[in-house]
Amino acid sequence: MRSLVFVIESLHLGGAEKSLVTLLQNLDYSQYKVDLITFHSGGFFRDMVPEEVNQIDIAFPTFSLKDRFVYALQRKIGSKRHHAQVFWPLVKKYFLRLEKEYDIAIAYNQGFATYFVHDFVQANIKYAWLNTDYQKAGYAIGFDYPFYKDYDKVITVSPQAEQSLKSSLQNVGKLLDIEVIKDISDSKIIEQQANQDLKIDFDGTKINIVSVGRLVEYKAFDLAVDACKILVDKNYPIQWYVVGEGNERASLEEKIQSSNLTANFYLLGADPNPYPYMKACDIYVQTSMFEGLGLTVIEASILNKPIVCTNFPTAHGILKDGETGLIVEMNASTIAEAIERLIRDEKLREKLVNNLASLTNQHKETSLAQIENLFDV
Repeated sequence: MRSLVFVIESLHLGGAEKSLVTLLQNLDYSQYKVDLITFHSGGFFRDMVPEEVNQIDIAFPTFSLKDRFVYALQRKIGSKRHHAQVFWPLVKKYFLRLEKEYDIAIAYNQGFATYFVHDFVQANIKYAWLNTDYQKAGYAIGFDYPFYKDYDKVITVSPQAEQSLKSSLQNVGKLLDIEVIKDISDSKIIEQQANQDLKIDFDGTKINIVSVGRLVEYKAFDLAVDACKILVDKNYPIQWYVVGEGNERASLEEKIQSSNLTANFYLLGADPNPYPYMKACDIYVQTSMFEGLGLTVIEASILNKPIVCTNFPTAHGILKDGETGLIVEMNASTIAEAIERLIRDEKLREKLVNNLASLTNQHKETSLAQIENLFDV
């Protein structure tokens, strides 16, 4: 039986966290003995981790006053490194190398987990997962390459994420062993959870739109508010619900208020099970500027919903424009136009839904097979 350890910052809501929990739910525990290390207790996905997994919480250290000052100063002067890259040199002195040695260690997201596994976990084989668009997320390859070069392989969740990392590596004349393994979405679990009770009542006389994602800048929910305004001004009875939480809440609330959309646009907060909302909606909309893959779009497609999605690079690997969804430019007017097209064209909605219903969840089996090959070396 092989010993594995997965490391991720927390099990709070996020694509990487959801993907990891889904992977853990699909592992064969007769083959693997699994530890899961996190640094923040609790989290929406905590109760979804299989009981076979040994969960280990490592307390996140409290910064000294000096370290807090240095970190704040570097952030204020606009360091060209991602905040995790600024953070790590200050925080690493608070940790100790783990005594236990594993067959395989997996840093399941970029940044903190990757640095921790590199510096403090003993394992015969190490893999680093990259769940984002490396360049657009703001990482500096000059800082990260010394970490990544010591990993046996770097796993990216889409060809576009792979290319983003490769482009950064080319800028410094370096190479890494990279493999693409798409995040796992388990259609059976999604469909089962989608059948749970909806926590709010959707008005059947209105056009109910749902978006799911953290309230952070790159999800671009400000475009959703603007698109909603365009549609409401055209007298469409729009009720737009966003499931998610984040540091953009205050600015979005202000924008909703100033746009006179308090009766049309709702921030529902975080929910570990967004699927009843997705299943009940008339149209699903994703407004992201970029994604490592785009899990929520995959999940909406599994639930056979008419989808409007901005043209971030990975969208084209999930949807076929005009066949399984509508992919539009990253601006409010084209988002609103696509939604209006779906509202008015019943045959188009039926076509998208029927085409999605004919697809299978083959990528789950493909990804699992790839991961098992990694773990069985």
